[in-house]
Amino acid sequence: MAPMPELVLGLNSAHADSSAALVGPGGVLAAIAEERINREKHCSGFPGQAIAEVLRISGADLRDIRHVAIARDGRANLVGKLAFLARHPRSGLPQAWRRLGVHRKVTGTLERIAEALGQPHSAMAATLHRVEHHKAHISSAFYWSPFESATGISVDGAGDFASHMVARCQGTEVVPVFRSLWPHSLGVYYTAVCQFIGFDRFGEEYKVMGLSAYGEPTLKHKMSELVRFDDTAGIQLNLDYFCHQTGQGLEVISSEAEVSVPRLWGASLESLLGKPRKRDEPLRPIDYDIAASMQAHFEDVYLKLVASAVRRVGSREVVFAGGSVLNSVANGRVINEGLVDKAYFHPAASDDGTAMGAALHVAHHKLGWPRTPAVRHAYWGSEFGDDEIEAAAKASQMPYERLDRDALIERAADFLARGSIMGWFQGREEWGPRALGNRSILCHPGWPDMKAILNARIKNREPFRPFAPAILGERLSECFEGSHEVPFMNVVYKVKPAWRERLAAVTHEDGTGRVQTVYREDNSVYYDLISAFEKRTQIPVLLNTSFNENEPIVHTPAQAIDCFKRTRMDALGIGSFWLSKG
Repeated sequence: MAPMPELVLGLNSAHADSSAALVGPGGVLAAIAEERINREKHCSGFPGQAIAEVLRISGADLRDIRHVAIARDGRANLVGKLAFLARHPRSGLPQAWRRLGVHRKVTGTLERIAEALGQPHSAMAATLHRVEHHKAHISSAFYWSPFESATGISVDGAGDFASHMVARCQGTEVVPVFRSLWPHSLGVYYTAVCQFIGFDRFGEEYKVMGLSAYGEPTLKHKMSELVRFDDTAGIQLNLDYFCHQTGQGLEVISSEAEVSVPRLWGASLESLLGKPRKRDEPLRPIDYDIAASMQAHFEDVYLKLVASAVRRVGSREVVFAGGSVLNSVANGRVINEGLVDKAYFHPAASDDGTAMGAALHVAHHKLGWPRTPAVRHAYWGSEFGDDEIEAAAKASQMPYERLDRDALIERAADFLARGSIMGWFQGREEWGPRALGNRSILCHPGWPDMKAILNARIKNREPFRPFAPAILGERLSECFEGSHEVPFMNVVYKVKPAWRERLAAVTHEDGTGRVQTVYREDNSVYYDLISAFEKRTQIPVLLNTSFNENEPIVHTPAQAIDCFKRTRMDALGIGSFWLSKG
């Protein structure tokens, strides 16, 4: 057997959404978040199981790893850090001490990799590279994009003391040209207001984005007092309304697995917005309007930020990453209002994606490896063979059938066309937070009351949260007011009026849908399933939601079958096998 070429292992570690990615000279080999394996949502510990899994997927071992790239650089933005400490010595010193503890963990990364794989420290002979957080974000998107040159944008809560970066991307170079520094952060603005109306758990911002469609932006003028964007100064918070700069900071890692965020908003916010809502209290009309106003102002600031970045770099081909880039409503405006000509949004835009960005930055910028063709799909996780799947089906003691590919697709399309809800577990799992047709729950997008049925029978989630449409790529402009392909389900388009009734279950309160365009060359099984469904219904769309029930997306066949058994799904297509409850 030919020797494995030298590999770069990328990590997001000691940070929310810990993950691992493996890259070789021919491109990406594998990527997975730790939460998929250990089942702890937004896991913030060391991604030991994810490291073992990307090596297993790739057929590599510890000796093949010559470089380890970690998406954290304690030396970045040092001047800004020292200036903050000078202004806030009482709060800044404790924050700095906590971050120093994290950086000590980073220093011991090579030893921890060896330990995670059950190997002696001497077996780990790789070079450790530190890549600044936002540079890793932008690298994740640029090196996967089809662009030879681009404007790079990263926006999130914070990382390495910055909350926003603009970079000039060219060939194998990602060169930062502008940053917004802590404590000024568009992500902090969004999270703080989410906390104010009772959505105070890590990662719940997407819920409030859905909630915002049910309110009116009557308080938008007040939101403009909280945050603004300036071409020279960047993102600017009115710190009178926030307390993160004087408290514990943005993120507290309360254990190896759990991430919590302390309260970010200050007491002055009550004088602006009224009484805050507690988590267990019913939603009030004012909460809907606060959400709508916060979202509307976020969009305005985000669009100014994008326009400024394009002017600064000069390229209208733009790559995006960072947690705030998961705001698909704002992304839709960026495209439809013509701020960019072409865009590439990384499928793992949040911090899990920095593992890939760090690896790619080292591979292309430091090692000089040539770039590979554009990445059009997100299927970089684990795959299970039919033998493994059949063993799980037998262990479940549920009846099952084995079907060939075409028969499986036809059976599934029949079930979906008559309103059944189906689990779909095929091929390699997706990289990032979205189920994109390989670990999905699928159903009819226009069946009467399908949204309520799906929530009651399986998802058990808030009724204001929308479900997403997956459409045959070439049919996008027929059903939606958009033409830019969106393979990673990170852009919202308006549903055309003629299609809103036929797509009622995926049309949100504001007449939009968070779309995934599906092309046969990227996922032939999924494409053929949607096509078979269209032949029966004349609708080239399926409702697609993640295969889970208040947990990370299912990872193994046994987890998929268990989720199928304990919920009221009607059928499951898993590998070559079909399981049905009636």
